[in-house]
Amino acid sequence: MNKCLRTRPRILLSQFQVSPKHREDLNQVVYHSQSQLQRCYAAVQTDPPTPAPHNKTVDVGLAEKPDPKSVDCDYIGPPDAVSNLRPYVRHFGDNETELAKRLRLRRIEVEAWNMDFWTRHNKRFYEEKEDFIRLHKESSARDGSDDDGEISADRLSEFYKAFLDKNWRIHLMFNLSWYLKNFDILTLDAAVQIQNLVSRVRRRRRS
Repeated sequence: MNKCLRTRPRILLSQFQVSPKHREDLNQVVYHSQSQLQRCYAAVQTDPPTPAPHNKTVDVGLAEKPDPKSVDCDYIGPPDAVSNLRPYVRHFGDNETELAKRLRLRRIEVEAWNMDFWTRHNKRFYEEKEDFIRLHKESSARDGSDDDGEISADRLSEFYKAFLDKNWRIHLMFNLSWYLKNFDILTLDAAVQIQNLVSRVRRRRRS
């Protein structure tokens, strides 16, 4: 299964009894799901994709990170090992307007900021979790506990709560910043859409 999109349309078609009337609808769902794989890169493919309907060939993405100027759509990469976020490749062409360029660069800036935040956040989380488990094992060894140093889910929940309580201000400020940055992106995107609409209207009037 391609890890870029966790869909298994083969299960829908082979493990359930589907009437002929609904089978075509399911095939359309399969085709549209697989067509999204074209926008992935560096995804791991461990088994062949299910054939698309109407004898169409479906690509399963690119093997490597593409050049933003050589593709005609945005591409999504595999999840980062620490932040768990998927990086984007934001495409652009020679006819990119200044407003569209501002939008693209703003998106890249916000995505880099988001990636940096969650990389540092998750790294700190796992380091503190390892310290918590290590201290629990040392305490169990000193007390002669018979739990073999294994930590229960209830004990881990204490760490999770303490971590959230300690970092609630950081999470609050992140959420506020995230909303403001995304509002800025939405405003720019709306301006780009209006600009494109005006350009199309002008072209139609000339023709």
